[in-house]
Amino acid sequence: MRTWLRWSAWICLSLMLWTAAVECTHNHPNQTEASSCSICVAAHSANPTPTSANTSPVFAAVGTQPERDVAPAAQLHFSDLDVRGPPLAL
Repeated sequence: MRTWLRWSAWICLSLMLWTAAVECTHNHPNQTEASSCSICVAAHSANPTPTSANTSPVFAAVGTQPERDVAPAAQLHFSDLDVRGPPLAL
């Protein structure tokens, strides 16, 4: 692997880990600072609000299938085995 590619991969990995550590450990003394923090705004903007139109499940019977006897569809014929005879002696 080329040296510059290896160094760029290490730099990207270290930046990603450092950013994740900063996001997890930063805090604000009051709520007004949290509302103007770009990290907090970005972290909480992707959270969807849970909404549901129907809270109880609806169960309805759709019907039953009549029972049928199951019969094998395939049959084995001895001519299908294709057994060859003994080899010829030269």
